[in-house]
Amino acid sequence: MIAHAATIVLAAFLLFLVQPLIGRYILPLYGGAPGVWTVALLFFQSALLAGYTYAYLLTRIRSRRVQGGLHALLVMLGLAFLPVIPPSEFAPGDAPTLEILLLLVTTVGLPFALLAATSPLLQAWLVGEAFASRVFRLYALSNVGSLLALVAYPFAIEPWLGRDAQAWVWSGAYLVFAVASVAVSTRQMLSRRLEVAGETAIDAGDQNPSVPRRIVWVALAACAVWMLMAVTNRMTINIAPTPFLWVLPLALYLLSFVISFSGVPWYRRRLMIPLVLGAFFVFSVAASSSIELVLPLRIVLFSLALLVVCVVSHAELYALRPSPARLTTFYLSIAVGGVVGGIIVGVFAQYMFDVYWEFEIGQVLCLVAVLAAIAVDKSSKLYRFRMWYAWVGIAFGLLFWLELQVRTLQNQLDGAIESRRSFFGVSRVTEDESVRTLVHGTTNHGAQFQDDRRNMATTYFGSHSGIGQALAKKDGPRRVGVVGLGVGTLASYGREGDTFWFYELDGAVEDLAREHFTYLSDSNAEIVVRIGDGRLLLAEQETYQFDILVLDAFSSDAVPVHLLTLEAFEIYSRQIAPDGLIAVNVTNHNLDLQPIIAAAAGHYGWSWKLVEGRDEAQTGQLYSAWMLLSSEASIVDRMLPGELNPPTRELPAWTDDFSNLFRILR
Repeated sequence: MIAHAATIVLAAFLLFLVQPLIGRYILPLYGGAPGVWTVALLFFQSALLAGYTYAYLLTRIRSRRVQGGLHALLVMLGLAFLPVIPPSEFAPGDAPTLEILLLLVTTVGLPFALLAATSPLLQAWLVGEAFASRVFRLYALSNVGSLLALVAYPFAIEPWLGRDAQAWVWSGAYLVFAVASVAVSTRQMLSRRLEVAGETAIDAGDQNPSVPRRIVWVALAACAVWMLMAVTNRMTINIAPTPFLWVLPLALYLLSFVISFSGVPWYRRRLMIPLVLGAFFVFSVAASSSIELVLPLRIVLFSLALLVVCVVSHAELYALRPSPARLTTFYLSIAVGGVVGGIIVGVFAQYMFDVYWEFEIGQVLCLVAVLAAIAVDKSSKLYRFRMWYAWVGIAFGLLFWLELQVRTLQNQLDGAIESRRSFFGVSRVTEDESVRTLVHGTTNHGAQFQDDRRNMATTYFGSHSGIGQALAKKDGPRRVGVVGLGVGTLASYGREGDTFWFYELDGAVEDLAREHFTYLSDSNAEIVVRIGDGRLLLAEQETYQFDILVLDAFSSDAVPVHLLTLEAFEIYSRQIAPDGLIAVNVTNHNLDLQPIIAAAAGHYGWSWKLVEGRDEAQTGQLYSAWMLLSSEASIVDRMLPGELNPPTRELPAWTDDFSNLFRILR
């Protein structure tokens, strides 16, 4: 059993180590959008299902020799995928969800599925031995290995190793796993006793679980994954879509499996069901934009509530587990549920909902699934107390909770002129007291007065902001490049003879900017809008010699990491004139971006200044922080007041291979 347990732990460790690793390769290709991780989670759930299906089908073969030989062969074939580095020639197109899924299949598809199959398969091979009564604990042990990987990645791996080095280390560890798997498989092939014992255990197993019980297995697993992905969306859209913040919800999800499948009889429904209701209340507080909470507290509230919901869902799964002889069927049902939840949140939600309604709807479905689990459990009081008025009471309770959630959802749309959702997030146009605003997630991405101040630059781009002062002091005709469109506010600075190029990731944002705001149409400058990732578009075009290049590519309140690396700034340097400026909007509630920009400037020998704007209700200006960089110190020095190259924290510059978000969290 020790060899089986060690192989299971290693497989689980590699299984969840590769997820944030491969995400780092894909994220820059799609503008750092949080949807990348959602689609990646969908793939990982689908590959998990493929692995569990493979384990289920393999254990249906009567001969353990055939099982062992086939598994050993496939594990060795997985070596052909190494190293797990996406092809450099891959280029994003117009179907990001499908493209990401196909890229993941060709990069880690077979190794991931085989790693996923290890735990159920090796547990099934132990059925019939003296360890049969304890095999479900190996599932908890496998989740311990997964949890270790997720904790190790942001703290022990990402800060010290670049992504290519991580990929090669992971590939070497997979080779060790392959050797261990072949050894365990060989043991199955050579042991006649195990073959007979296994067949006897299956023949002597209990009856097939009922259809309602199987449906509940799928529903509980689906709801847990649903909430995992919904909470991850809520947490990352306003901070930063990076592995550091992806792993926390996923780690809590795995921890819930460890707790629930530990075999310790701790679970008490009369205590945990009220905790679930309390978790829903905590979710509402953590997600509220009207309640002022410091970032760490908001993350803690999200985390605790998610852990409670997942623990209860998985504890109910464990309570409804079959005999060990049926464990592959049980695990297959869990994987099916994971894929169902993943597909709904990762694919269909953006077409079904105008905003992130899946967060509230998922809470209702979790409560329904838990009540259904209690109802099919013959040992529960609800199963014995099946009177019609009990079910009517439950139905009214669910309707009341659903009505509360609908009100919450409706509040998100109050005052909205239009709301659009795409792969890159939710954008809403609202209007209040003659001010029309574009909101992405919970962050203001531009506003325009609807009165005689219509042509006034507002929010982070007003006349007192760093970019406002830089544009005002730059003689024309000016050539201005802007990465990030918003509502097109900077076009208000356009004069005759000027050319403003906007690079916008999300086509829906351009539509809203043109349909509900007039900055672009009213500008005196020539306006060009290109849809796509700004870094990729700038890299592929000829040197344009911008006088000012503006970096304002927010994803809600997050800045895509790939726009701030040395490789990115090398591209920018080719696009600005010798006396040009690079203006970076470093206004951010959660991240201190100044040391990273300063490190990049120092690497290329540029000079820079930090210019802070102020709140001004009359003109609609908000506090802003802009860093202005130039290869010529005299240009930035005479153009703007303030200290040249002021002291700041010293941190290493980011590269495409290395970044560390943890060190710049406020």
